[in-house]
Amino acid sequence: MCSLPMARYYIIKDADQKALYTRYGQLLVGDPSEHNCRAETICILPNRGLDHTNFPIFLEIQGGSHCLACVETGEGPSLQLEDVNIEDLYKGGEQATCFTFFQRSSGPAFRLEAAAWPGWFLCGSAEPHKPLRLTKESEPSACTEFYFEQSR
Repeated sequence: MCSLPMARYYIIKDADQKALYTRYGQLLVGDPSEHNCRAETICILPNRGLDHTNFPIFLEIQGGSHCLACVETGEGPSLQLEDVNIEDLYKGGEQATCFTFFQRSSGPAFRLEAAAWPGWFLCGSAEPHKPLRLTKESEPSACTEFYFEQSR
């Protein structure tokens, strides 16, 4: 768990109210109770090394043991959970761009753009229990809006 006082904890859901949860090392979108899982409580900290007007944030998963990162796959970026401490990222700032997402407001919902990959956003699937992924902004019918429910 993050010990920094500015840490905020959320349950993140898509527009269809499907929650983010982890299973077999992947971050999925769906109803976690169908797999005997719980919605993931996600810790959010700002990236102080980037322009604060873009609302750069880190997303910590699994109680402090992993953070969401964007990595190059040869076919564009993809998401993966990296074994890194969010407090170390918070101290590292600009060097941690691959772990940073810009939080874009869309009314009561948010879109999360990969700082290292402008124009690529976190995306859920219309099908339940599929991995969270990145999508180009222009992709039609992409589920890129998320709601943050305060936890704790």
